[in-house]
Amino acid sequence: MDALVISVVSEDAYFKLGVMSLVNQHWEGGTNQLCIATDDRPYFDLCFDFHKEVVVISASLLLRRCPSLIVSSHQWGDIYIPFNCRRYRLTQIEKKLAKILEIALGKIINEADLNLFITNGEIRGYQQLSQTEFLIMTFIGQGLDCYLISKKINRSPKTIRTHYRSASRKLGFDNRADFFRFAKYISKNNQGVINTLCL
Repeated sequence: MDALVISVVSEDAYFKLGVMSLVNQHWEGGTNQLCIATDDRPYFDLCFDFHKEVVVISASLLLRRCPSLIVSSHQWGDIYIPFNCRRYRLTQIEKKLAKILEIALGKIINEADLNLFITNGEIRGYQQLSQTEFLIMTFIGQGLDCYLISKKINRSPKTIRTHYRSASRKLGFDNRADFFRFAKYISKNNQGVINTLCL
């Protein structure tokens, strides 16, 4: 019997209780058990981090759900999903959570390379970041402005701003501070491939 280990990082007890209540409500794991990780436990399958406004799906969970990824040409790490729930209604949060749980249960991931899963629209109905948008987001997370980025990748500042707006819209951020916080987190955890899902 496989258990899904969930961690919720927040000082707010109501956030923790709310997320766990929603996870229990939308759980369709059958015989799979849910296990709530304590704050001091370093291992998790799924982590809701309210400080960084991100959900992390661990690489070990993805490899357990889809063993063919082990022979993939890429070295996959964790997958990051923006989870800024302050500006969303409960129904929108529930839809996002249901998709996250589908991924955690391996219902969406097929035997294809995870790169195709993220970049070529295997999650139907959700536009994913392009290579350029992801690259610009990581540069922004490193503290570079659009003029430095434009010199680095040989594109105009106007093009950089367009890619930034597009990435911000796809990720669901409506202000620069939230986008920058997420971009900074991703730039620190980048494995050289697109590891962000837009849901």
